[in-house]
Amino acid sequence: MTKAIQLKRDGVFSNFSGSEHYDLIIIGSGLSGLSSGLMWLKNTSGMKTLIIEQNSYPGGYSTAYERDGYVFETTQLFPDIIDILDYLEIDIELKRFDKNFMRRLVVDGDQVDEYQIPAGAENFTKYLVKKFPDDADKITSLMDYSVDMFKQVRKLKANATLGDTLATPFKAPKVIANLSRTYSGLLDKFKITDPKLREVLETFTSFSGVPSDRASAILATGAMLSSMTRCFRPYDFFDEFPARLAEKFQSLGGELRFNAEVEKIVVDNGTVTGVRIKGDENMIKADKVITTVDPMLALKKLVGEEHLTEKYIQKLDNIIMSPSSINVALGLDDKIDMTKLDLDYPYNVVSTGLGTAEKLFDGFLAGDHAFSEDCFHAAVICPSLTTGAKNTITIRSTPWALSNWKDMRENDYKKYVAEKEKWADFLIDIAEKYFIPNLRKHIVVKDISTPATYARYSGSPTGSIYDMASLVTQFGPKRLSMKTPIKNLYQPKFAHGLYGTMMNGVQVVDLLLNRKFNNGNSLFAPNKA
Repeated sequence: MTKAIQLKRDGVFSNFSGSEHYDLIIIGSGLSGLSSGLMWLKNTSGMKTLIIEQNSYPGGYSTAYERDGYVFETTQLFPDIIDILDYLEIDIELKRFDKNFMRRLVVDGDQVDEYQIPAGAENFTKYLVKKFPDDADKITSLMDYSVDMFKQVRKLKANATLGDTLATPFKAPKVIANLSRTYSGLLDKFKITDPKLREVLETFTSFSGVPSDRASAILATGAMLSSMTRCFRPYDFFDEFPARLAEKFQSLGGELRFNAEVEKIVVDNGTVTGVRIKGDENMIKADKVITTVDPMLALKKLVGEEHLTEKYIQKLDNIIMSPSSINVALGLDDKIDMTKLDLDYPYNVVSTGLGTAEKLFDGFLAGDHAFSEDCFHAAVICPSLTTGAKNTITIRSTPWALSNWKDMRENDYKKYVAEKEKWADFLIDIAEKYFIPNLRKHIVVKDISTPATYARYSGSPTGSIYDMASLVTQFGPKRLSMKTPIKNLYQPKFAHGLYGTMMNGVQVVDLLLNRKFNNGNSLFAPNKA
């Protein structure tokens, strides 16, 4: 028997009191917004707090939805944030991927190399040494260095004092040495030249659609270790997680208002004073505001350039937001036995060889894409193997630019449908060829998301799905500060992914509370020196 459909997101309701004033308003009920609200209320007393969400449910990009009896999910991996869940007293049943983290295929013409990447840094090191014995010493040195560097990241202070800054070279020398280093540069440092080995190692930068020669070495290493050290997914549908966070937020006295689009962040003499909701006559006043939406939307549109300095506007204009995506969600009949296919990993990834990420990213920067039969990158995920629901798979591809997707959707819908069907067929062909033989004959339901979908859903002007791109040129101190030029307006932008978005909440609340909650630490370590 397959699991009955029971979406948790639809069980979270607005409890907006209609108050005219709040101590804190948070724009967006994605994981950054929910984490911020929860960390804030858990460490304050009697603070009136409101989260405003334009959609009818919480979760942002981390949710699930139903189409014709099939449930599709927008998130694949639950990284190692167990300590945060314990702190917030969030009880959620998780399946742990103990053995394998990823099935990775690399295509070079008719040749296909397969790698089954294990979970855990130590296991990954042993696996690579076995696969590439000639590079054993280089691999071991790289992985030891990476693990140590990530430990040093934990010693950093997000809200650094002068003393913290002066101490950083002594506490975290590897971090300082790699602030301007790309992940490709890190591999070069350890003289890793074997193209096949580099293909495997560079997998972790391609998740975000950024090539290794432009990705931050620190962020790529952190993404690898935080995701593969202990990786999970909920046994239930993925909307359960934000639903639990939202319910906990409300139980602590927080208010949620759904179906409310923020039209204006109100600023008076350089200080935020509240927000205006589209269709409402009066603004809602606030002492402090946190925005978790796209910075181009929040600062340039909701605040307005008239309140920003030319220098800050220029900084915004120079930011490269992460790429968008095309996702194909498929509901399959019960004639296919998914348990007999080797798909029970957080990710099944297939791409063409070394240089693919660079070509695809260049296509994105040019305002379009570079996908072709000879150049592609896609992931196939099968959540129904965990949930026990009707057979579903999701095929994800990135990087894509918004290009003319939005224009087609609004002005030539027939052409829009034809174009998205064309690329859905392209991705289905890839999944059928490399992962699921005869896939097409089992398809019952097909749901396609394009860059225009993401732009419409989130309000992002570019359809960005991962916030600011994880380029070394806009990482760490080069990222937008959580403090905006507007007094009492904050914009937590730590990193993308579930781990990064939870850290957004940790860091911004620690800033608001003058380091009394997390002692200024860059990662979660409440009340620890």
